[in-house]
Amino acid sequence: MKKFSELPYERPDIAKLKEKSDELLKRFNEADSFEMQNEIMKEINKMRNHISTVSTIASVRHSIDTRDKKYDEENTFYDQNSPLLQEMTTDYYKALNNSKFKEQLKEKWGNLIFDIAHLEIKTFSKEIMDDLKKENELVTNYQKLTSGAKIMFKGEERNLSGMTPFMQDKDRTVRKEASNALFGFFTENEKEFDDIYDQLVKVRTSIAKKLGYDNFVQLAYDRLTRSDYGPKEVANYRKQIHEQVVPFATELRKRQAERIGVDKMKFYDESLKFSSGNATPKGEPKFIVQAAKNMYHEMSQETGEFIDMMLENELMDLETKKGKRPG
Repeated sequence: MKKFSELPYERPDIAKLKEKSDELLKRFNEADSFEMQNEIMKEINKMRNHISTVSTIASVRHSIDTRDKKYDEENTFYDQNSPLLQEMTTDYYKALNNSKFKEQLKEKWGNLIFDIAHLEIKTFSKEIMDDLKKENELVTNYQKLTSGAKIMFKGEERNLSGMTPFMQDKDRTVRKEASNALFGFFTENEKEFDDIYDQLVKVRTSIAKKLGYDNFVQLAYDRLTRSDYGPKEVANYRKQIHEQVVPFATELRKRQAERIGVDKMKFYDESLKFSSGNATPKGEPKFIVQAAKNMYHEMSQETGEFIDMMLENELMDLETKKGKRPG
């Protein structure tokens, strides 16, 4: 297995992929047996897995350092071309849904893929392709804005994640100053954040209307392939949270206030759990990772092998650094 830094990346040729996809779907639609369609599905899945792999490599490398010119360009490429890839996926799902051997395919592959197919078809049309490109662009602009945060605090430039330890400081004054500094970044960039949000609301409403939805709400559930619950069930969940969890959480906050010695909890107090300070990482990153590795080896052979594979192949990026996408 190659290390993540060694994984080859090459931008996919959309025209060639479309040609291959069309050829496979033609064969699928003309197949005269379940067995033949089943084999073609395996070929289609192999192609889709390749697209998913290269796009994920590009996305992860871009998230590790959003300042990297090469992967910033790749991110822009996918922003512009993912609607075309989505069109190919939708064409595949339409063929699957119209298969003469649908019941046999369900028996082989399960019902879920057909539930997903129904929702994918419902949430896409050629009419919204320009809107989807605009939506992708706006999401990227938001990510660039947050990952590019430069907050001067305690004599050093920090990003959003770098402010976390100060917002958990035992000293209430430090917590307040850190919170003001962090939220000051959002205040300073309020116009840009508001503009992104305003445009997103408009473009997503436009997409929803063109697809026949009343608004973006149900479309958002369908996009996430929520085939087993929707707004009605989530509204009931919110009601349960309000009635059962909020009173309990309020009581916990009162106990926390007493524990950390404040008369009235403020938003900048909520992250401090104990007057002696929160539990904090001990040692440098390498030491912490080695301790975690030891723990996973003590848990089981399987978890030990898994953590070894993750570390040996550079499949973790754990440290806060400039240009890294928050979250």
